[in-house]
Amino acid sequence: MKAIFRSVVEVVEKSLAPVTAHPLLARSLGLILTVALYAGGIAAVLAVSGEARIPALLFGVYFLPAVLRAWLQLYWLVRDDLRGWRRRHGRTGKAF
Repeated sequence: MKAIFRSVVEVVEKSLAPVTAHPLLARSLGLILTVALYAGGIAAVLAVSGEARIPALLFGVYFLPAVLRAWLQLYWLVRDDLRGWRRRHGRTGKAF
């Protein structure tokens, strides 16, 4: 059983290697996927619940941290990249 899981992990890693080689691309795709799943989930809850808005509100509030986490990961990655670029090029970003 462990061999099956190990081979599945190897296949997934090989298929995702081009995306994971570029962290900004990987985070951006993760953010887009998270937002799309979040919006799809709200749409599905609205379709199932009919006129009731409370289930959609609860779904939205409960899963909002996942969207915020994906956004913050992208923000932190871009911020760290910019800070590294500034350090490598001797720019501190300070006025004086």
